[in-house]
Amino acid sequence: MQKERLLNGFVTLKAIFFDMDGVIYDSMGNHSVAWSKAFAHLGWDFPLEQVYLNEGRTGSSTIHLLYKEKLGRLASDEEIGRIYEKKSELFDGMAKPKPLPGISGLMEKAKRAGLEIWVVTGSGQAQLLEELCADFLGLIEKGKIISGFDVKHGKPHPEPYLTALARSGFQADQVVVIENAPLGIEAAKAAGIYTIAINTGILSDDILWKSGADAVVKGVGDVEKIIFTV
Repeated sequence: MQKERLLNGFVTLKAIFFDMDGVIYDSMGNHSVAWSKAFAHLGWDFPLEQVYLNEGRTGSSTIHLLYKEKLGRLASDEEIGRIYEKKSELFDGMAKPKPLPGISGLMEKAKRAGLEIWVVTGSGQAQLLEELCADFLGLIEKGKIISGFDVKHGKPHPEPYLTALARSGFQADQVVVIENAPLGIEAAKAAGIYTIAINTGILSDDILWKSGADAVVKGVGDVEKIIFTV
């Protein structure tokens, strides 16, 4: 196993844990509009910035959040199903999100270095999850995806990343996380993992720093410079 250079010194990496929306796919624009429009059907305002601030939650957690804010109670299972179905319908009706520029190249470089690739996402968007392995054939494996279906507590709870550590068999100091959202950063850091934030959304870098990111960058090329020895 070759050694890779990180900002915090030399370590032997074994895996990179990738968030999905906003990291693998340039999909957060679609998700934010779909969530906003889904709640608009109830007459509720869910501004795009608020969607980005809550990115990484499971769908049910997002819906509970709005119900508590608007009605002072949690949503019922029926209400969750109805709203998430509407959100999914809106999302699936949009143009298919494209992979983030350079992300396939980063994964290929990771593979050549002997690193495992895992995906850790709060998404329960079945269509997107099903397409992951096909879109990144030979890079992403079905058994190495932790989604909203695999956890009880979504981000910012560390459970998604702790689950990935447990299933992969790696220790926190053998992994690097690539995230783009405040709640995802909080989850990864709570799990004790070095976290690179790639700012692909509408939030300021300062928000990502305050969430605990070890580094904040603008593009995939900057992530490569941090992880791999130049």
